[in-house]
Amino acid sequence: MKALYLALTISSFLCACSSTPPASPGRDVTFSCTNGETISVHFSLADDTAVLNRNGESISLSQQRSGSGFIYSNGPNTIRGKGNDLTVEIGRMAPIQCSAK
Repeated sequence: MKALYLALTISSFLCACSSTPPASPGRDVTFSCTNGETISVHFSLADDTAVLNRNGESISLSQQRSGSGFIYSNGPNTIRGKGNDLTVEIGRMAPIQCSAK
């Protein structure tokens, strides 16, 4: 009986190891913007990054120092916010103002 239990335990462990790993721990937030767009951002707790999803494109951003609120950037693309408000800066485009849904 112990051998059967051990075999089932090892089998379960091996099956769990071969499955697809879960998404990085974090938080997904959807925003409505003043230009009519809806965007989402996945804030990763594991590595202090954020992924901006806009118009079917994903943009990876790294957390930056901020005196208040938050800032994530990769150089030409930046999101910054505080509370429910978010400003999206894409290249030289005018900033887009958004609010969490």
